[in-house]
Amino acid sequence: MPGSTYPSWISLALRAPLITGLFWGSFGVLLAGCGNPNSDNGAVPMPLPETIGEWVLQADPLTYDRETIFDYINGAGEVYRSYAFSHVVVNRYATPAGLGLTVEVFDMGNAEDAFGVFSYAREDEEEGIGAGFERKGSVLCFWQDRFYVCVAAEQRDEDPEAVLGEVARGVSGSLPAPGSRPALMSTLPEEGRIAYSDRFFHTHQSLNYQHYLARENVLQLTPETDAALARFQPGSTYLLVINYENEGDASAALSSFRAFLAQDSVTRGGAAAGESAESGVPETVANQDGSWASTSQRGSFVVAVLAATSEEVANELRAAALVNITQLQK
Repeated sequence: MPGSTYPSWISLALRAPLITGLFWGSFGVLLAGCGNPNSDNGAVPMPLPETIGEWVLQADPLTYDRETIFDYINGAGEVYRSYAFSHVVVNRYATPAGLGLTVEVFDMGNAEDAFGVFSYAREDEEEGIGAGFERKGSVLCFWQDRFYVCVAAEQRDEDPEAVLGEVARGVSGSLPAPGSRPALMSTLPEEGRIAYSDRFFHTHQSLNYQHYLARENVLQLTPETDAALARFQPGSTYLLVINYENEGDASAALSSFRAFLAQDSVTRGGAAAGESAESGVPETVANQDGSWASTSQRGSFVVAVLAATSEEVANELRAAALVNITQLQK
């Protein structure tokens, strides 16, 4: 593969679920490839430790930016580009015995988006490396400050848990202190939330990957909107909280979304008891498939409960999110 001196192990934590699923409704099988990376456009790679135990950093890392990312990972590059991704530096560590590890350091632009890409397809999360990490087989990924890092073992006969943990901790020690999760995540109630289902993203395509809504961008999401999504019991109810750039944008998006919901609704509800005027008039809709949706607005925030098992569940979850939004606004 031209321009590459070692395999492209890119972020299997993202690749695995994308291979088996329909990626954003438009991609088939995800392909991985190696190509000639462009210049780093002035990006300064984070200096990694020269040695971590018996592992020695190899020369000539590869750098891919927002344009050349597709030379490294075709298809999944759009996941990173949906955030404030700047570039990825691909490094390699090796031992005197010939064992190898690939370390990818993604500069996601800010800590919120580093968490966002980490959350995108995670199924578990542990503490002790960076701000949180997940290991899947021979790959360990973590987020820290504005960076998302994946460490992949090149040989399957290694002890992945010990090796990946050792190198990941060494890399983590060279990065800035861990950042904080997006404040928007605090609007998702803890009660009933399915563990590790919370996601942070910006775009309509990302929402459709997490929970397919519609081909059209009915919620008018843009790279400037912040969205938090999680699944809740009972059933698999979704709670979506979006923060728009201003109240006017939120109102326009809510009107668009309610018009979309009306196409599939069989009944409509009115204002919930005790709902204040400034929070907007909530609307609860029964869908043709028997599920319920509930929406409301508070300032620049829009709350949408989707696929709820009952009207009561939809209204209670929406109301809980509004309480959390009020706390966040303070």
